[in-house]
Amino acid sequence: MKIYSDMKRLTMYAIASNLITEDDFDYVVNRLSNLLLIDEYMDQSIGYVDVEEPSSLLAPILDYAHEIGLFTPNTVTFRDLFEAKIMDIFTPRPSEIEHVFSLLHTQDKQSATNYFYNLSQKNNYIKTARTSKNVIWKSKTPYGEFDMTINLSKPEKDPRDIIAQGKKSSTSYPQCLLCKENVGFYGNATHPGRSNHRIVKLLLNEEEFYLQYSPYVYYDEHSIVLKKEHVPMNVTKKTFIRLFDFIDYLPHYFLGSNAGLPIVGGSILSHEHYQGGRHHFAIEDAKVLSSYQVADVTVKQLFWPLSVIRLESTNRGSIIEMADQIYKFWEQYTDESAGIYAFTTAPHNAITPIARKNGDLYVLDITLRNNLTSEEFPLGIFHPHPENHHIKKENIGLIEVMGLAVLPARLASELPMIKDVIVGDLEIPQELDIHKEWIKELKQTYQQEDINQFLNDAVTLKFVKCIEDAGVFKQNVDGVNHFNQFMEALINVLN
Repeated sequence: MKIYSDMKRLTMYAIASNLITEDDFDYVVNRLSNLLLIDEYMDQSIGYVDVEEPSSLLAPILDYAHEIGLFTPNTVTFRDLFEAKIMDIFTPRPSEIEHVFSLLHTQDKQSATNYFYNLSQKNNYIKTARTSKNVIWKSKTPYGEFDMTINLSKPEKDPRDIIAQGKKSSTSYPQCLLCKENVGFYGNATHPGRSNHRIVKLLLNEEEFYLQYSPYVYYDEHSIVLKKEHVPMNVTKKTFIRLFDFIDYLPHYFLGSNAGLPIVGGSILSHEHYQGGRHHFAIEDAKVLSSYQVADVTVKQLFWPLSVIRLESTNRGSIIEMADQIYKFWEQYTDESAGIYAFTTAPHNAITPIARKNGDLYVLDITLRNNLTSEEFPLGIFHPHPENHHIKKENIGLIEVMGLAVLPARLASELPMIKDVIVGDLEIPQELDIHKEWIKELKQTYQQEDINQFLNDAVTLKFVKCIEDAGVFKQNVDGVNHFNQFMEALINVLN
């Protein structure tokens, strides 16, 4: 039977990828046979398996599993669920991974994360066959060179998935996609498969957290750090301590927190978590508008689409204390002439803090946020405005704050159509109505240049407008004056 050779190829891949050793061969084949309801495995002679990731090896096994009725319907969602169950056979237990990670960390901190990240790719928790399809480019802006991505790695819902989802009764286990109980969880129509998901325990501020990687990797080694308990997002002094504990433990990574308020916060506000990784973002090279020295901390006002204050010091305790002062000051800050109100019927001011370490120097970027809404801007005054929604309508989270765009998947099919309209001077089809006014502008400015670069730069400038919309102090004469007034008041308090 062909399934025997398919099983052998997958097992040989797992050995070559260091997920298992040759000594594990009989064990994993027997477990795989049991999963596939095969009573008697027959060993096959196969050639050398030379693949970087297992998707092509898994496909025929998944086809077989569906044919014999092990899962239905045959959609991406249900194939992913069963695939994770297969790869769990080749993935070490959480305690084993934690042991290896801790041992490597004592020798070389980067080796520890290299091991864990590589495992998360090789066992197909991070589906590199999908993430490699993401559209990625860089474009220059007045604020520096931005990273642009159209993320295609999240599978779209099949109508059959929606039907299955409707038949599934709600459950409270795990409480959300971030809870530690997701480790090894099979999943269902409403919850992605996590059988091959693994986490590593961390101690931040003497509290239990866990490190995992994002399956959708928006940037290099995109990490998530989640609290053991399912508690809501909340930025406090403890947040700053946790961020710095993390970058002391893994100084080659950054770690940041979304704001704890809706509109300006992340997509999951119900569970305390942070995002980190090993990527150089445009914000790190931002120009400095003004700089102040307060004791042993340098306070910098950045030239950036959003309103950002940078703290630098070799003394982490001083930065933590000052960050707490700045946050408390901003929480109460109102500037009616700038349209900033700290309170109406609820608090509105929040921050997005992002910590990293350059040698012995601690760096904390604090982005000022506000989630006020109005009749004109019901989705948020300091949120992408309606004229820019055709490019991005979603919240501006800490990833976008740092100068990396995560744009909707629909743009991957819309942008080629826009190119054809511009180059061919064609009528704008109905499918592009959402971009109609923008396309008219582009047709007027296009000068027979490289259409790909032209459109990439145009999308980037639109994204810049989206995050400028989210800035509480605008980068214009009035906005800079208001920001300067804020900084003067703040420095007086800090001194």
